[in-house]
Amino acid sequence: MTQLQRDTKIDYPNLLLIAGNGRNVGKTYFACRVIEALSEQAPITGLKITSHIHEHNGNDVLIKDKHYVILQEKQITGKDSSLMLQAGAKQVFFVMAKPEYLPEAFEKLSTFLPETPIVCESGGLHEIINPGLFFFIQSTGTVVRKPHHLIHNPIIVNNDGEKLKFDYTKIQLINNKFSFVS
Repeated sequence: MTQLQRDTKIDYPNLLLIAGNGRNVGKTYFACRVIEALSEQAPITGLKITSHIHEHNGNDVLIKDKHYVILQEKQITGKDSSLMLQAGAKQVFFVMAKPEYLPEAFEKLSTFLPETPIVCESGGLHEIINPGLFFFIQSTGTVVRKPHHLIHNPIIVNNDGEKLKFDYTKIQLINNKFSFVS
């Protein structure tokens, strides 16, 4: 990947991106509810990206490099990527890559991504793409620990400790592109 490619974000209007203010704020819960809400309108692909390398099932590996691993989730477990599959995603990919290798990993992954809607949970992907919609999940009353996400003008969803109070019908799909009705 050239320096120009690293400095130029790719437009992904068919990708809804979810980041959060830390762990256990409801990112996966939100992603699964979006998938449930939209999976009858179009085939939804789920995508989970993390900077941590976890143990993984070798049967699910699509690409393994010394710097990243790309899996296609096929197992029914309690893992976030499996929960997306159970929520109704047609297929789910799980990428484990340190931030400096995410552009390369995403470029490899993009050959597997459809032009149909993608619901993605990732804290770092916004650095290399412009999603159709960007949501930031935070716990009500907490200090924003990840303010770098706010420069991308996300739609902020507050989690009050119970189920997220959000009207998922405000997320629209038109020709496989996401839009938000406020």
